[in-house]
Amino acid sequence: MRILHFGDIHFWQLGLDADFYYPKRVLGTANLWLRRRHRFPPQLARDAAAAVLAEAADAVIFSGDMSTMSREQEFAEAARAFAPMVEKWGERFFAIPGNHDRYTPRSVRLGGYERHFPYAAFGAGERVRTADLGGLRVVGFDASRPYRVRSNGLLDQALEDELDGVLAAGGTQVLVGHFPFAYPGGAEGKWDHKLLGDERLAALVGRHRPPLYLHGHKHHRWALRDPRAPETLCVNCGPAGMASPDPAKHAGWVLIEVGADGTPAALTACHLGAGGEVLRAPLAIPERSSNP
Repeated sequence: MRILHFGDIHFWQLGLDADFYYPKRVLGTANLWLRRRHRFPPQLARDAAAAVLAEAADAVIFSGDMSTMSREQEFAEAARAFAPMVEKWGERFFAIPGNHDRYTPRSVRLGGYERHFPYAAFGAGERVRTADLGGLRVVGFDASRPYRVRSNGLLDQALEDELDGVLAAGGTQVLVGHFPFAYPGGAEGKWDHKLLGDERLAALVGRHRPPLYLHGHKHHRWALRDPRAPETLCVNCGPAGMASPDPAKHAGWVLIEVGADGTPAALTACHLGAGGEVLRAPLAIPERSSNP
C-alpha cells in the first residue's frame, strides 16, 4: 500500500479580522507582510496541491496547517484545493489541523476548520479520531491550541488519556499528529515552537509501538527513530507550500510504501522542480538501533 503524506501547505490571505488586536495576529500579520509571503508563494501551494492530486497513491494523509492565520479566506482556498483530493480518495483522505489552524481563541470558536473540512472534524468533546484507510488503522490527534504569541502545541492530561485509551485498543498502524516529539540528532525543539509534553508523547508512542508516526510542523523533510520509541518510524513530510533552495525544505511530500501490518518498506521524498515537475529521491529508513 502506498500512502502519500503531506502537510504545512499554508494558504494565506492578508486582511483584518475582528480580533486584529490579538497579539499573535498582530505579529503574524506583520511577519506575513514582511517575510512569510515571499517564502510561501500562493501559486506554489496551488501547484503542490495539483501535483499531489496527480500522484498514484492508495491513501493520503495531511498532518495539519492548511492555513496561515486561520482566516476564513485561507480555509476556503484550502478547501477548494482539497476538494478534488476528497473526490478522488474519498474516505482514504485523512486530515488533522495544525497550530496555524487554531490560531486565535476567536478563530477556534468560529469553527472555520470544522465548517470547511467536515470530513476532518473531531467528535464533540473529542481530540482523537480514527479511520480505516484500506485496511490500515489510522489514529489522528489534535494537540494544537491558540497561544497569545507562541507556536506550541500541548499534550495535556486529558488528551494524553484519550489518546492512550484509543491506542490501548490495539491495531493502530499509523499515528498522525502535527508536532514532532523527536528531532534529527536528538536535538530539542525550540521552547516557543515545540509540543509541550513531547516527552509524554514519546513515552506513550514507545509503549504502544505504532509502526509509523506521521507529522509536520518543522519545515524539513526527514525520517528517524527515537531511542524512546525505537519501534516507530517518525516521518516529517516537510512543507507543501514553502519555497527553498534546499530540496528537503522546498514544497513537497513523502510517499510511504507499507505492508499489510503498517510496517514501512520504502520512503520517497518528493519536491517540485523549477518547472513544476516532481523530483523524487529515496529517503532512508533508519535501523531500529540508530537515530540519525
